[in-house]
Amino acid sequence: MNRSQWNQLGKVFQDEVCDIVREETNDLMKGYVAVAKVSRERSTLVDFGCGVGTFIHRFGGKFKNIVGVEFAATTIAQAKVLCADMMNVRWQTADIVSAAKKLGTIADLTVCLNVITSPSAQKRALLWQSLASTTKSGGFTLVVVPSLESENMVQAVINGKKKPQLATRNGLVVREEATQKFFEENELRAVLADNGFKVKKLGRAYFPWTTEGVRETAARAANRPWDWVCLAERV
Repeated sequence: MNRSQWNQLGKVFQDEVCDIVREETNDLMKGYVAVAKVSRERSTLVDFGCGVGTFIHRFGGKFKNIVGVEFAATTIAQAKVLCADMMNVRWQTADIVSAAKKLGTIADLTVCLNVITSPSAQKRALLWQSLASTTKSGGFTLVVVPSLESENMVQAVINGKKKPQLATRNGLVVREEATQKFFEENELRAVLADNGFKVKKLGRAYFPWTTEGVRETAARAANRPWDWVCLAERV
């Protein structure tokens, strides 16, 4: 998407974009942030792709300094409203790669939730590198990415098949004419290691079946779709 398209999407962000902090059903984020053990007196949070500021609003009180980065000005405007009572936030309307170059290595926790989904391997590599360059040695990154294993399960339910089949190769999945990258668990671990991170905690952030356009029954509620959520230390 270009900036104009992102700004249009920003106007309906909360209706059209999955916000995992808001929609997860097993409240994982609190535990992952706790593992990072940041200092309120001297720590810095950088939220790449901060959206309407949900993560910052919920967890920003644990940090002395906060930077929220988002490509769409219309989305940033909503984030400023949600976080209006937080005086320690700097907002940047920019793409992640250019923002990372300007910020330098400042973050005790770098957050990037459901942003690294480009079908381009080159673009994804630049985003992973941006997380690494922004995160201090001994600091942490918290990432959420779509799960390919979950996508297989969803397609099995939708298509009525006992054995799930991938829509495309290499984890590229077409949704509403848009292609996104989905990750297997081992692939996520490997890409983090390649960028200088050691996984500390990895799990599933579940969300309702209705997010996938599927009616949620009692049986399905026991086996909901999920995104991978991972906290990794910069080493």
